[in-house]
Formats: sequence, C-alpha cells, structure tokens
Amino acid sequence: MLEDPFTPLSFIAGPAILTNACAILQNGATTRYSLAITQWREFRASLGDGDGRLALQYAAPEAAVAIAERRVRLQLRGLGFLNAAVALFAATTVLGLGGALLVQLGEIPAAPVGLAMAIAAGLAFLFLLAASTSFFREGACGRALLRLHRGADTPAGHAA
Repeated sequence: MLEDPFTPLSFIAGPAILTNACAILQNGATTRYSLAITQWREFRASLGDGDGRLALQYAAPEAAVAIAERRVRLQLRGLGFLNAAVALFAATTVLGLGGALLVQLGEIPAAPVGLAMAIAAGLAFLFLLAASTSFFREGACGRALLRLHRGADTPAGHAA
C-alpha cells in the first residue's frame, strides 16, 4: 500500500461516489416526501370535513386521495431502498479500504475481499435500481393527479 497508494484508492472511489449520489437523491426524495405528505393530509382533511374544496379541484376526489396516498407510500419505499443502497455502498468503500490494507500487509488474500466488495456493491446497485423504479412510479402518480385536476388541460393564464 505504501508503494502504490492509488491502487486501493481506485477500488474505493467508485462506491464512495455512488454513496454520495445516493445521499443527494435522498435529499430530493425527502423534500418531495415532505410536500406529498402535506398534500395527502390536506386531501384527507378536506374529504373528511366534506367542505367540497377537493371536488372543486379534482374530478374524482376519492381517487385523488388514493393516488396521493400511493405516492407517499412509493416515496417511503424509495427512501428505504436508498437508505439500504447508501449503507451498502458505504460498506463497500470500507471493505475496499480495509481490505486493501489487510491484503498489503499479507493478512488475508485479495479474493475474499474482492468477492465481499462485489456482493455488497451488487446489492447496493440493485437497491439503487429499486429506488429509481419506485420514484418513477411515484412520478406516474403525480402525473395521474394532474390528469384528475380540473382545468389541467387549460393553457396557463386562461380561465376554464
């Protein structure tokens, strides 16, 4: 490791960058979740109060509430997948750094370290894909809410 410090660093750079990318995705998803949960609560309150505000905004108020709830659930699922991906990418980074040190010191052979890293990184990548799929489905819920919104097909600035 002292002779060539860049070799072990190259094995940890990829997982470290992916850990950061997942954390950035988490920030955006957390913001969207906060907005979606507020919307869902307002929808439920309006529907429960029977004030008719939801019926003025959406062609099918009950469907709008159901879609808003599905959206929240998909966001929670996506955030859970992102949490798992971050943890596994971080573990891959630590395995790479610790493994490189132990291999250089002759404590362990390189093959088990590489296998452990490949498994952790592969699982992390699968969780990242699952999170992305969940967020795409959540986006479809947002589009479905737009389709239900009264006046959504009206051009901006024009009254319905």
